[in-house]
Amino acid sequence: MKRSATHFEDLSNELLLDTFDFLDGYYISDVFSNLNNRIQQLITNPDFFLKLNISFMSKSDFNKRSINIIRPYMNQIISLQLSESFFIKNFLASFPIDTSFNRLESLILKDLNVNHDISILISLAQLPRLFSLKIFFFECSELFIVFQLILRLPVLQYANILCSSWTITVPFPLATNDNQRSMTLKYLAFDGLPRLSKIYNLLSYTPRLRRLSIEHIWGDSYTPLVQFIVPRNLTSISLCSWYLSFNKFASFIAIVGSELEFLRISITHKTALSNAYQWQQLILRHMPRLRTFLFEYHGSLTKYANGNNRCRALLDEFTSPFWIERQWFFAHSHCHCLSQEQVCLAFYSTQMRRRYCCQIDEFLDDNICSYQDPVFNLFFGPRISMKNRNIVANFPFQFPRVTELELRDNYYTINIDSFIDNLSHIIILTNITYLRISFNNQLLSNFVKLLNRMPNVQKLILDVRPSSGIEVLSDQQTNTLDFVCNNNVRTVQITGELALATVQLIKNLFPGMEGLRILNRENDLISIVRTLLSNRIDNSHLFSLMFDGDDAMIKKMKTIIDNKKLLDNYDIEYRQSELCLWW
Repeated sequence: MKRSATHFEDLSNELLLDTFDFLDGYYISDVFSNLNNRIQQLITNPDFFLKLNISFMSKSDFNKRSINIIRPYMNQIISLQLSESFFIKNFLASFPIDTSFNRLESLILKDLNVNHDISILISLAQLPRLFSLKIFFFECSELFIVFQLILRLPVLQYANILCSSWTITVPFPLATNDNQRSMTLKYLAFDGLPRLSKIYNLLSYTPRLRRLSIEHIWGDSYTPLVQFIVPRNLTSISLCSWYLSFNKFASFIAIVGSELEFLRISITHKTALSNAYQWQQLILRHMPRLRTFLFEYHGSLTKYANGNNRCRALLDEFTSPFWIERQWFFAHSHCHCLSQEQVCLAFYSTQMRRRYCCQIDEFLDDNICSYQDPVFNLFFGPRISMKNRNIVANFPFQFPRVTELELRDNYYTINIDSFIDNLSHIIILTNITYLRISFNNQLLSNFVKLLNRMPNVQKLILDVRPSSGIEVLSDQQTNTLDFVCNNNVRTVQITGELALATVQLIKNLFPGMEGLRILNRENDLISIVRTLLSNRIDNSHLFSLMFDGDDAMIKKMKTIIDNKKLLDNYDIEYRQSELCLWW
């Protein structure tokens, strides 16, 4: 019998469009546009939409994409993602946000310098179909102005605003009329409004909000709730870190909780575990529609006056008919926090199976409590942080979904082969894309072996130990490194003192490195940059360097680059507290 085969270009238009929906627009154009005339016409059709993730890239790649993809298809782009503040600045200088992006529905800006580029938010009002907006930035000096501009976007339904440092020079008042309010926003997630009073004020601008997610709430001050309009359709609230008392939380829920169907809260205040009855009454009185209750407490160990812990009593309280009828079950475990002397309690819903970073060192200790849950907190990553000495044979837990790994402590005294074998039984090494690890001359051989077992690591953080800097390698040692040069490391970050002699080693170890970040003012940065740029044939992928500096450093860097003709076309400017060199 003859075997039949179907070629990709023979698929129907419907199947091709379904396939393209999972791909980045750049790769669709680059790979498929010249395959045949039918696919070319399909891609250039005005009703074919593109999703572009224009991550940080070299200037030459950016120019190529600008000519081949962005400019010809601007009115077909429905999703756009940009990264790095100065890259966003350069992109918007070439392609201002205006009605040319008339199909744009989703926009993600990572690391936006909103203090310098507030005009970007103003221009978003020109987009007639912008339904989803995500913005991430390190600092913002005008909190109210930023939210005011976002809430005025005419059709916005989803907003995710994350910032690590807010300051408020303009007051954040309650909304007093519908012209100030967003009548379209249904989902809001943010970090940066730590005071509860500001949360009330913000909610007065979003009367049709359905889902609310807040990262941190740690402060409170009295606010009069005059003219406060509660979102009547608010059915879901996630509070990732609530630092206030239970009573403060109860007051908050009494105002906004009447329609809640989903509640997730992580709380650290000891009053949260005074008793289970207070939670039962809060739910019955103010959250009668609640279907999903995900609760986590992580804090001091609760004890009786005689010093005995209350773990058994807590479990009994949270297994009354009220909790069982709703299928809400709880477990707990203990860990040593900050020091081996301080014992902390983790009490949580068994449905909470995911935490961003799991500390393996939060080990179970039967000497503290014999009732704790045997399933290691039910947390599966994606990031795990481990002390090397705890990675032993017959480790009782496995984390197959982990993709980010932090290894602490030196590992030059261990048997690296046994160490890797033990580690491979805990996580899937080929799944790791992010690795943080200590690094010095004594660890080099072990590091090479370990990295060789993690071929998919793309981001690497090397903590250089100050006690023993990396020494110059002999030719014989350097030759032994050739076999790891097929790794996929793209971004490298160095913390600690970096000897100049190590620069060539880094170039050899990571030939595909695109970006290098150095976090230490004591390093000889001028010499390091000169060494990295003097022979770029060996590092053809490298296009960015980030390091500490000031105006004087910018002048020195420009002088050495121009005098030595190390780069032809480059930019150097501030990125928060760092200098960024991009070419």
